[in-house]
Amino acid sequence: MFDIQSVKDYLYSLNQKESIRLMAAFFMCCACMIGFLLFRHTSLLHEIEQKTKVLQKARRDVQTILTEYEQMKNKKTEVDLILMKDKNFYIKKYYQDTIKELQITNESSSNLMTQSWPNGYEEESLQINFSQMSMKQLCEFLQALQSNQRVFVKDLDITKGSSMTKKINATLTIATLKPVIDKQAIRGN
Repeated sequence: MFDIQSVKDYLYSLNQKESIRLMAAFFMCCACMIGFLLFRHTSLLHEIEQKTKVLQKARRDVQTILTEYEQMKNKKTEVDLILMKDKNFYIKKYYQDTIKELQITNESSSNLMTQSWPNGYEEESLQINFSQMSMKQLCEFLQALQSNQRVFVKDLDITKGSSMTKKINATLTIATLKPVIDKQAIRGN
């Protein structure tokens, strides 16, 4: 068993030189231990700081994704409301009515093309070719398209017509979205 009295007796029996060496060794051990603890403490703080930076970046990324998701959800709701307003909208008829109203004659259009999107919509698009058209007519046509929220321009290519007439040729693709009707829901009724 450890006896404190024997340690005291040993320390008192040491001469001054040995006492100084022993105290120096004791203080060196204490200094080494304090140095090790400080090093460990600062390295842990640095590690925590690095992890905090990574977490803050991840939090900002998640916040950005959530914000974009909310914006997309709001846009989808807007699109759904627009689509519900006029369920019997036909882009070909709208196009024909618009060119008739604007008295545009030098035009031709392709057949209606349909493409399904994975988000529950179906896109109907129509390619239109205008020849020998004035810039004013094209602008009026584009304004008429822009006035209807259901229609959007996917592609527009304008080329210079003949140099004598100062007319242009334009090829554009207009499109609209329609909700995809669930075929299984129809069969179930």
